[in-house]
Amino acid sequence: MFSPSGFYSKTRNLRVRPVPEMQVCLVFTPDAPKLYTLNTTAWLVLELCDGRSGKGLEAAYVGALGSTLTRKEAQSELRSIVKDLERKGIVKRRPKRVK
Repeated sequence: MFSPSGFYSKTRNLRVRPVPEMQVCLVFTPDAPKLYTLNTTAWLVLELCDGRSGKGLEAAYVGALGSTLTRKEAQSELRSIVKDLERKGIVKRRPKRVK
């Protein structure tokens, strides 16, 4: 579940391979071996999960989208993507900032 006060970062040991010519990013999770293909939106969220807070993540995501979606639509989309990335073991939420 998305938490504005949680801090989001990529899971350790991920193998991330951008494939910009196909507008996807491949992510391998070696600890639970699985290969995922992220679309450009999920790829953006993954890149924004650099240890920032949920509030910071929302602000960065809404800012990156500009006027493409309303703020409420962008927040809903972000929460859905983060939930999916967490479920797949690609992103982790922590109660405090990890350096």
